[in-house]
Amino acid sequence: MLTPTDFVQEWLNAISSNDAGAIVSLYKEDAVLLGTLDNKVRKGTKSIREYFDFFVTLKPQGNITHIVCDQICGGAVATANGFYDLELHDNGKTRKVRARFTFVLERGRTNWKILSHHSSKTPGT
Repeated sequence: MLTPTDFVQEWLNAISSNDAGAIVSLYKEDAVLLGTLDNKVRKGTKSIREYFDFFVTLKPQGNITHIVCDQICGGAVATANGFYDLELHDNGKTRKVRARFTFVLERGRTNWKILSHHSSKTPGT
């Protein structure tokens, strides 16, 4: 089983693969997403997939710059909070977005699943 930190890195690797299906597979069916470039609260696989179908068109690449993880509920749940830098590509232009994140993860039999994910641009960037 991956550590929560390693799982968040796996999520970042999935977004860098530009495969919306691979990204969405990391979320529970009834998960909630507040996406970095979105103005909606998305709940459930279909709505989360709609966001990532758009997001992968920007060919995102990213890296974690700071992360703090805690396991709670006897290790059944974990939180991961921190910052990542995203590089997005649109119409031949590259832009960098510094974002903060919170993941709430549920321990499964073989891996974590995302219950809730909030990502927003870091103020002042």
